[in-house]
Amino acid sequence: MTATTTAREAKRKDGRLIAYPMAAVKIPKGALVNINSAGYATNATDTAGETFAGVAYETVDNSSGNAVDKSIRVETTGTFVFVDGGGNGAQTDVGTLFKIVDNQTVTDAATTNNLVAGVAVESISATKVRIRIDRFAS
Repeated sequence: MTATTTAREAKRKDGRLIAYPMAAVKIPKGALVNINSAGYATNATDTAGETFAGVAYETVDNSSGNAVDKSIRVETTGTFVFVDGGGNGAQTDVGTLFKIVDNQTVTDAATTNNLVAGVAVESISATKVRIRIDRFAS
């Protein structure tokens, strides 16, 4: 197809919530979500070949089904509180990139694959950090 030279309708859709087909897993509401190498939503881990998708808007259990049997809605913008795996709770964490450890834990330390979940906007305690996922969720 060639490039357009006339106006076209691009069918804009709000991107705050996106529904992704799921792998055969259970994803709890509020969990970090990745897209695995097969293209399905799964619980976030620091796994090569996965891409950060966002935060689960709801709990969906597809653990007894097949991949693609169910979909999950995922938040792609906003700020969310997660476990700070680095555990230092320093105000200097604000503005720092946080990487995925598991579906509820992030860290400012280097991880094996360094999958970035977002940037810290608030250090709540030694074990909790608020991160902004905008521009990091796919």
